[in-house]
Amino acid sequence: MTLHLFTKNGLPCDVPENEQEDETPKFVLPENSVEAKNFYLENGFVIIKKIINESDCDKLRNSWENEVKPFKGYIYRQTNGKLEKNIFNAQKWVMNPILNIQSLNSKYFYNLRLNFEKIIASNFLLANFIKIVIGEKPLIVQSMYFEGNSATWEHQDSYYLDDEETGKMIAGWIALEDIQADAGRFFVCPKSHLYDYASMNLDNIITKNHSKYINSVVEIIKANNFTVNAPKLNKGDILLWNALTIHGSLDSQSQSNSRSSITFHAIKSSSRFQVLRNIFRKLKFDKTFSFNIYRPKNLNLKRFKFIFFLESNVPRIFYSVKNLAIELKVKINSNKL
Repeated sequence: MTLHLFTKNGLPCDVPENEQEDETPKFVLPENSVEAKNFYLENGFVIIKKIINESDCDKLRNSWENEVKPFKGYIYRQTNGKLEKNIFNAQKWVMNPILNIQSLNSKYFYNLRLNFEKIIASNFLLANFIKIVIGEKPLIVQSMYFEGNSATWEHQDSYYLDDEETGKMIAGWIALEDIQADAGRFFVCPKSHLYDYASMNLDNIITKNHSKYINSVVEIIKANNFTVNAPKLNKGDILLWNALTIHGSLDSQSQSNSRSSITFHAIKSSSRFQVLRNIFRKLKFDKTFSFNIYRPKNLNLKRFKFIFFLESNVPRIFYSVKNLAIELKVKINSNKL
């Protein structure tokens, strides 16, 4: 039976419980590469079945269980990019997802970092398909691991990060378990990638007026009558979406079903990395795998361990200075327009 749920900001979403209820087409690689690419270009997202086998999904989840959940220290987090200790819910799921698996300190997270490289970054079928879509070898610039299933607001990734060529970044959400209808599914708004609402200026800047941007996205969904789709993903499936596709995740209705998953974002390897719509970075990256990998704040390196020390010991000063730098950059670039 289809569940009738709502996004974080109250938009309705019908959530299919099984494959029979789910009307979203799904594809297999390499057989359906052309059809999958065409669907992605038209709709701003596409689902690929069984891109990772079940035993590899289990390896990633076991690494999480054995290394992340018992860890008592600070880890960079997806929600705010800051250092936090694990926050658990009543089910003992970690509710603050971690940021950049590829940059974790191997001293503490050896297997999770290694398995990310061996299972995801080395996945030739997936990397080759993304290469077909964006035109060259993809460069992973960010990754995240989710277990708990808190809701994520409606947004376009491009407001936060993108390829130098706006809208060229592609992201992937990999289900490491069967994602149940009541477990806080990922949702997308088909065809919303055809519009760019993600510009950042002093009026909607992330450091002070982030909610204004989110509210504008909600109004855009209403004004354009975009549907909110939360397709069923099974263990090993991936949903790929465009940087301009409006998406998010639903709040969980379940006390028994987690949402174990890994997300990554990839740009063209020849591009500069666009951050907060006003900052462009030429990246140095690891070329060892099927995907190239950028490792922001790589905690295997001494200089980033020093930054980690500053963030964990004087966070108020560190983040105040960081926010001032962002605001200055946005102001300078706004005046250029």
